[in-house]
Amino acid sequence: MTAPVRHVAMGLLFGAAVLAAGAGSARAAGVADARISTTYVMQGRIVTAVRVRGEHPGQSITRRWTFTGQQCAASVCARLSLRRERSAHRFDRLTLSRVGLGSYAGSGSFTSALRCRGRRYPRGLVVPYTVSVQVTQAVPVEGIAFAGQISAVYTNRRRIDHTRCPLGPSHDSAQYLGAAAPLPSPPAAAFRVSLHPANDSATLTDTSTAGAGGAPIVSRAWQFGDPASGAANTSAARRAQHSFSAPGVYQVTLMVTDANGLSATTMQSVTAAGPPTAAFTAAQVGTSTVFAFRDASQPGIGGASASRSTLPATAGSCSTVACWPWLRQVSSTIFPSTPNWSLN
Repeated sequence: MTAPVRHVAMGLLFGAAVLAAGAGSARAAGVADARISTTYVMQGRIVTAVRVRGEHPGQSITRRWTFTGQQCAASVCARLSLRRERSAHRFDRLTLSRVGLGSYAGSGSFTSALRCRGRRYPRGLVVPYTVSVQVTQAVPVEGIAFAGQISAVYTNRRRIDHTRCPLGPSHDSAQYLGAAAPLPSPPAAAFRVSLHPANDSATLTDTSTAGAGGAPIVSRAWQFGDPASGAANTSAARRAQHSFSAPGVYQVTLMVTDANGLSATTMQSVTAAGPPTAAFTAAQVGTSTVFAFRDASQPGIGGASASRSTLPATAGSCSTVACWPWLRQVSSTIFPSTPNWSLN
């Protein structure tokens, strides 16, 4: 708690509403259960301040509080981890437990330096406090309710002075209204493919990014579109490898899910290349003993161009016996497009 920082964009909205929020119990119920799982800009007003340097009742303050849900199912979390900003951009952490419909409460403490008789005590003052939070607006995202707005109450009933210079009774409290900044959104699913044609396999790397709010991706589900591969048709790894059961074009799908339970799916066509089909035609040139051979081979699945033999591409003649080795190979080897040979 401390020196005022005014947030103009929400200042007018704050006014009387925050006073009304403080009139209820610290464990007043929220409007609905909803996940509190992002950063909130908290517009606050100090209610009491007794012997707290830099504070006075009615003072406006702005803070950023970041919540992370724990043990969550659907729109309800059993606990919340809170990283709470206080004065001078200092932070402390505490855990809040669910105490009612859309309502959480917890306690924590922080320390502050004091000077006494010329000596500085870095942790001379201990400040125990409680925080309660209520959901005041629930917004559905992919069927999960998230808190778009919250109210909160901070209460410090006493400060403990560990120096030899008595501070006297000291305590403070404040009330807040907070807006999600931003409201969580699903992650963006994406992946990169590296093909290994020699064995019809691929390495697939998840390159998905977190959605608004920064919730980390916690699970992945790959479907390789290759049911003939059996149990190998799925994976949960961040960097998956798959050997396709046969050459062909496969529809590979990745679904990612983040810590908020939000998911996204993407699909890519992945080609497992197949070998080319070797073929040729032979035509006699007139009534001579010259034959023209033309390569009629087709590329395999994936369309990669085939390499060809380095046999001479120009016409020539050879004895029948000398040509036989070449003729014996033509059914399985691809040759230059138009070699002409005279069979003697």
